[in-house]
Amino acid sequence: MADDDRQELLILNRTQFGYHLDTYHYAKFGAKRLRITYMGFDTGRPRLALNGVLVKYVRYKGPKCLRYVRLLVACVREVRRCRGAAFINYFPGCSVLRCFGSRARMIVDIRTGSIHPKAPVRRWWNRLIRWESCWFRHVSVVSSGLAEHLGLCAGKVHILPLGAERMSIPAKRFDRLDLLYVGTLDGRRIEDTVIGLERFLCNGGRGVPLAYTIVGEGPKGQLDALRRLVRDRGLEGIVHLLGYVHRTRLNELFRRCSVGVAYVPINDIYDCQPVTKTFEYLFAGMPVIATATAENRKVVGRSNGVLIQDTPGDFCRGLKEVYDRRHRFDSETIRRCCAESSWDRIVDLNFVPYIQAICQLRHS
Repeated sequence: MADDDRQELLILNRTQFGYHLDTYHYAKFGAKRLRITYMGFDTGRPRLALNGVLVKYVRYKGPKCLRYVRLLVACVREVRRCRGAAFINYFPGCSVLRCFGSRARMIVDIRTGSIHPKAPVRRWWNRLIRWESCWFRHVSVVSSGLAEHLGLCAGKVHILPLGAERMSIPAKRFDRLDLLYVGTLDGRRIEDTVIGLERFLCNGGRGVPLAYTIVGEGPKGQLDALRRLVRDRGLEGIVHLLGYVHRTRLNELFRRCSVGVAYVPINDIYDCQPVTKTFEYLFAGMPVIATATAENRKVVGRSNGVLIQDTPGDFCRGLKEVYDRRHRFDSETIRRCCAESSWDRIVDLNFVPYIQAICQLRHS
């Protein structure tokens, strides 16, 4: 298809290009059918590029308020130029753009509600998200549960689900429990899984060949606190804390490990929000030990893992159940259970048709 025949898509995001998985995959798999421009902060990380995607950067230096003004000014400039669809990954204040993009068809995309630990603050931020979304005719959201939780207007909500990329990884053997957790440490209570692992070892699991790799960072001091816990429990040879690992190096870990850990607290913060890594573990052919949030319950069952409560004791139970059923798991069966959640399918069958339909509207 000639470039002139493709609809224009402008993606606006605070995150540097390539470091927000959803918008990265929209660009990666949508570039053949859409003319895509991406604008976001340059936070100093290595710059990534994709063929067919024009990336524009906003300088990140300076006080937070100055950065936000700089981002808004740059976004206003881009939406004024845009003749197609402007896809805005929600950030506070983005509704201001509605005052300037008279020719662009604007969509606000909501991937998450507030995860602030204090409930009153969380409610305030969620009300702000709901209020700002009212200014947009088009609203996409990661799940119907999140849309309901935020109180979004059902008539204009489009569900744009979470996905994962297909992996070319050989079928796994499950003689060992090589556990893998990938994600932030902030608010996830990953220490529960370490304590649960210790209980498993103390309750007859000492003879089980086992290792637990934890990838991720948290607020200052959180990773050090987890290291102290591992040391105090005598688990240094079993639990390996790698800190931040760039996603280009994660494939080796998915290849080496055999069981995924999708552990988030079961509460109103996470219950309605899909867990990215749940899908990635499944696409790697790994059974998953997952907390029984509403979204995890939709994809995890006996054929591909075990659901647990968010306690150390239940994590211990989950380990025992996965090990007892290890010979019943099959990597290809696990991969097939979520085939419709691959990023290429979501972009081809959901995202691109949605953008094209909006571009064809006379005015929005």
